[in-house]
Amino acid sequence: MDLEALRSFLAVAKHRSISKAAAALYVTQPTMSQRLRRLEESLGFALFRRGWTGVVLTPQGAYFLPYAAQLMRDLSNASAVLGSKDAARPRSFAEVAGHPHKVVFGVDNWLPERAVRAVVSSALTGYGADEFRVTSRPATTVIDLLELNQLDAGLFYSTEPAHPFPAEVIGTEDMALVHPPGTALEETSAPALKELLSRHRFVLFDNPVLTHHARITTTLIETYEISRFHVVDDYRTMRALIRLGECITVVPAGVVLDDVGRHGSSLSFTPLPGLLPEISVIVGVSDAGRDHGVTEAFAGSVAGFLHDDRPGSGDARPCAHRPVRADPGRLPGPGTC
Repeated sequence: MDLEALRSFLAVAKHRSISKAAAALYVTQPTMSQRLRRLEESLGFALFRRGWTGVVLTPQGAYFLPYAAQLMRDLSNASAVLGSKDAARPRSFAEVAGHPHKVVFGVDNWLPERAVRAVVSSALTGYGADEFRVTSRPATTVIDLLELNQLDAGLFYSTEPAHPFPAEVIGTEDMALVHPPGTALEETSAPALKELLSRHRFVLFDNPVLTHHARITTTLIETYEISRFHVVDDYRTMRALIRLGECITVVPAGVVLDDVGRHGSSLSFTPLPGLLPEISVIVGVSDAGRDHGVTEAFAGSVAGFLHDDRPGSGDARPCAHRPVRADPGRLPGPGTC
């Protein structure tokens, strides 16, 4: 995507005027208009419309703007870290950008903390602590980086049947209904679930969750005729809305079980076996990973550590009174802790 066009888009949004944005970027107004037109053509939707007070973002433009701003900020941050090596450059920048190659493992940032422990523990069985690093990213980014050979291995949630690299399902989780304190799913049935969902606004997660979990979300919305939504992009906002009795949602059971165990929150949740598709927990290994000695045994190691660290075993006891299923990737419920 044309970075100058993105800068122009952000400048027009800031100044609410094409002429003022052009002056701020030291370009002519026709050049600015041409950049915006090319950007809109490449995106397939209009970014601005004329208003009484100047140029106004369209709904599509308003949705697109945070992504454009984040992209430009990320590129600026990367440039700062990789930039000139003058004396004033923070040592931390050099440490991050200048280290020798390490084996890199990715973890879906929606997976519970015990998943990170499993990846780190597995890495330590084959590498010294200074020979690898772990990065936490959205599942879509983990998948992209594996395909691009910029991760050696990754652990992530997925509803997809296939991936563009060797991948192994090491477990599955039910989806869980997260509902306000004092409410309950009277029985594990479609009519009971539909009735409870109808009483509250449904928390719908924006990207990257929106697109990655589209299969489950679409099934849920269509099957249970959900029509009222509250869109969020952060788990903490979801938690606050549900705690206050305003909303309800569905997430992988492991996510809320970990949250309840760590924070002792008053969220109520009920797994939904049979009512929604399960979500898979997957280990992928890239071509680069195999070149660096990461084998399929890594998946088995991660699965083993997850099993040993499952809720109700060892020192991880957030909900020890619940039965634990034999499948290391399946998580227990329902209830609150």
